[in-house]
Amino acid sequence: MPATLHHQSPTRKTVEVTVPASEVSAAFNEVVAKITPKVRIPGFRPGKAPRPVLMQKYAREIQSDVAQQLVEKHFWKAAQDAGALPISHPSLEKLDLKEGADAVFRAQFDVAPEVPLPDYKAMVLTKKKRAVDEATVQEHLEGLRQRAVKHLPVEDGAVAAGLVVTCDIRVKPQGLKARAYQDQVLEIDGTRPFDAELVGLKVDEKKAFTLTHPADDANTTLAGKTLAYEVKVKDLRRKEVPVIGDEFAKDMGAFENLDALKAAVSKDLEEAAERDAVARLHATMLDTLLDAAPFEVPRSMVGLQLDDYCQEFAQSVSRQGMDPKKVNWQAYRQYRLNDAERAVRSGYLLQAIGNAESIEVPEADIDAEIRTFMVENQVQQPFEAFKAELEKRGNATEIKGRLRTDRIFDRLLTTAKITEELLDKAAFEALVELERKREAGIPVNRFDAGGLEGGDLEGQEGGEPVAVATAEHVHGPDCDHDHDHEAEEKPAKKASKPRQEKSAAKADPEAQEKSKARKTAPVKE
Repeated sequence: MPATLHHQSPTRKTVEVTVPASEVSAAFNEVVAKITPKVRIPGFRPGKAPRPVLMQKYAREIQSDVAQQLVEKHFWKAAQDAGALPISHPSLEKLDLKEGADAVFRAQFDVAPEVPLPDYKAMVLTKKKRAVDEATVQEHLEGLRQRAVKHLPVEDGAVAAGLVVTCDIRVKPQGLKARAYQDQVLEIDGTRPFDAELVGLKVDEKKAFTLTHPADDANTTLAGKTLAYEVKVKDLRRKEVPVIGDEFAKDMGAFENLDALKAAVSKDLEEAAERDAVARLHATMLDTLLDAAPFEVPRSMVGLQLDDYCQEFAQSVSRQGMDPKKVNWQAYRQYRLNDAERAVRSGYLLQAIGNAESIEVPEADIDAEIRTFMVENQVQQPFEAFKAELEKRGNATEIKGRLRTDRIFDRLLTTAKITEELLDKAAFEALVELERKREAGIPVNRFDAGGLEGGDLEGQEGGEPVAVATAEHVHGPDCDHDHDHEAEEKPAKKASKPRQEKSAAKADPEAQEKSKARKTAPVKE
């Protein structure tokens, strides 16, 4: 069947297909035969309406069904015969369709990019790691001590500085409606005017008083206004802060003395600092490779990545009690567009390196990962049944992708020249803040390209951004490629999470997340 391939871009192609008149007529006959028994036309018995009447009354529906049938039948094979492998649904840009004549349709579609391999074996990198010194250990011990504080009841006592009060508060700002707040917990600081009014009150006692907010109060709604308060004290407690010593260490776990606790804390902090440094190193490595290997990515894959971002954000919004329907999703997609493009590029690049290095993940490793997950989450199902369930949801492919990505980064680290730089607390916090600003698009230097808001280019007119439409992605019925790039699928952080399997050519979100600033991981206690 005649088919011509046109190249719109490295990842966007067009195929023009001609369908013989005989097949077109057969398709029309088939569609008309299907709808004849279903339609009711006044003046005719069911299923007995003449064909010309049906063709006239339901012309649009018949035309649409015939077009869909012909495109589905011929698009995938025509594109592959012409030398292209579609990774997205076809988008019709031309259709000449008339019964009794040859039909011609032209459809656009995406193909996977050709990824130029950078010199990934000769990278020179700096591994920036938070230094764990005595001050760091002491700071963490103080955090443990504060979390171990006990709040003990105060019998027959009165509110005083340093005590913790639970109270009900009714407040009536001048000119505004009164509002009530139940079970408010306050640590009394006698220097604050509100706290000073409570000093001396006992449990179950009430007090009414007024306070005037300063005219320069940061809360402009209340600035200069007088507020009437009614407060009832419901509970009064004192804080018992433990002393850091051997007894404190024993209370923290199976530690013989304070030295043993400090050694465990130091070890955990070192491990956390190493994890953070490796994640940051992976991000730097990926940035270096992406800069050295520019290539175009399919817009359908970018759209899929944006779909994922929107789904995750909608879930986050719902958890906070807000309505996802009120989100400006077009603006959100535009906001995350650069992230999505980078994620997709990362996935294709890692896939290419993994293929070049012949990195594979044995089935035994996937099984071991699943078994570990089952133990950690106390899954009671038999292993085979649980694995089958994961495979059905696509999670097993995601696990394989995460494991393969980890192996790719491990291989890259073996060939890179790495210098380690230890950062004290101030330097590490400055690094994290710099990464935060760059991620948020906030300029950090005068002509920084990290973002426009507040910078020298803020007043420049750049035109309206083009939104990326929601993407659809499929593999055609005749596609028999099994995609090595499944390794770059989004990894399942929790294997039990249901997820629709999508193109493995999508970016590896784990690699994407590694590009973000990460603070030191919490230390287990």
